[in-house]
Amino acid sequence: MPKTMIAITVISLTFLAGCASNIENVQRETARSIGGDVMPSSVIVKDIDRHATSVNWSAETPKGAYVCSADDMMRRVLCVKKPTTP
Repeated sequence: MPKTMIAITVISLTFLAGCASNIENVQRETARSIGGDVMPSSVIVKDIDRHATSVNWSAETPKGAYVCSADDMMRRVLCVKKPTTP
């Protein structure tokens, strides 16, 4: 039983460590998708919605608000600018 608890603890810590870096990955990939002079540190990520094979999120940047999506490995990122309402 103690070995099982240790294994669960290690797996949990690994998962949490991975989640901590995911925000930075999402910021970087959002900035890369938008292009131009958008720096990852200027991207504010909101509403991350993870699915088995995809990830969706909203982002606020100096260039405006975007809706983004990617596959589960953060490849093929697509960010579309939200229209501004008058």
